[in-house]
Amino acid sequence: MASHSDPAEALRGAGRSTRDRSSLPRKSLVVFQVALSEVLLIGAALLTQTLRNLENQKFGFETQGRIIARVNPALAGYTPEKLYALYQQLPQRLLQVPGVLSAAYSLYSPMQGMNWADDIHIEGRPLDERDNASFDRVSPQYFETIGTRLLRGRVITEADTPTSPQIAVINQTFARKFLPNQDPIGKHLGFHSPDEYEIVGVVEDAKYQEARRPAYATFFLPFLQTSKDPKLYWLENSHYMGAIELRVAGRPENLNPEVRRALADIDPNLTVLDMKSLTEQVAQNFNADRLVARLTELFGAVALILACVGLYGVTAYSVARRTNEIGIRMALGADRKSVLALVLRGALGLVALGLAIGIPAALAGGRALASMLYAVKAWDPLTLGLAAMVLAVCALVAAFVPAQRATKVHPMVALRHE
Repeated sequence: MASHSDPAEALRGAGRSTRDRSSLPRKSLVVFQVALSEVLLIGAALLTQTLRNLENQKFGFETQGRIIARVNPALAGYTPEKLYALYQQLPQRLLQVPGVLSAAYSLYSPMQGMNWADDIHIEGRPLDERDNASFDRVSPQYFETIGTRLLRGRVITEADTPTSPQIAVINQTFARKFLPNQDPIGKHLGFHSPDEYEIVGVVEDAKYQEARRPAYATFFLPFLQTSKDPKLYWLENSHYMGAIELRVAGRPENLNPEVRRALADIDPNLTVLDMKSLTEQVAQNFNADRLVARLTELFGAVALILACVGLYGVTAYSVARRTNEIGIRMALGADRKSVLALVLRGALGLVALGLAIGIPAALAGGRALASMLYAVKAWDPLTLGLAAMVLAVCALVAAFVPAQRATKVHPMVALRHE
């Protein structure tokens, strides 16, 4: 028995086929925009989380309520013989500044971007085996001022003078790396022989050089003790302090004028090269990360807006072209909810296809970004889920407006549309 098709239905089918072909470039562009937006949103989320992890990590020192003043006594004409008198006056005068709770000085301060290091000998290890470690010179009250905890033994004090036995304080990484499974207190280390400095204390790890890497193996020497080995003439420069650390009450920036005045009272030639809070000094290490994260956020937002605008345009165009079809459906009994669902299904289908392309592309991009990430994985499920959810919600809002307009089409008006 031959089948007979409805001419009207055949015409509508032909019309839909023609419309599908004509709208394919537009839909393809929307799919591409959704995929690109997903890649940029995930990249922005990963880099923003990296920045947050870098800024909020445990550094091993306190940043709040600390001031760092950079100075160079050599520029003021100080010779090594004159440094002792300067170092005696410095903390006494700075403690007279209202709001200063403790004062110290060092060769370089945490996260300043400096690192002094050399090969050393360590007691108990073969003499022909030299180990490399970072070192810093610090004053009494240094660790208390920056907030680094003492774990074993003692810290550097006023008793560590040029005439007292030479000592050193090490950090956890130094003890773990060079003196594993043994008590480091009482052991010795040195630059040319393993008996120059006696280890008297162990402090917690603190990051001085790189925020993305664990703390370097580091030992700390007293400022007031000089080397007794004439071969270590180069160490003479390490006795010139490079930074002053202050623990203060209230806002650090409010004390800057008073601190400058106090240093000028000690010696008008002792110029302050720079002064900032320790919070600012640490934050400067992340300027590049902050710039990349903000730019990626901006590009992601622009791509998201373009994807939503594109989806809105394609959906609105589709509704306009399907006005007659929508009218027929409503005349045959379709309610507003079914019409709304029909239009939204088409729009969200494009979004789903874009996500299907964008998420694998974002995972590939995340692997390329791996060297820039910190404490977050490129395939972090929470980041992927949130980025997809943000895109889906924005796309739903963009498609809802023309879809809602489609439900308000009057059947008789629609039937006269074509």
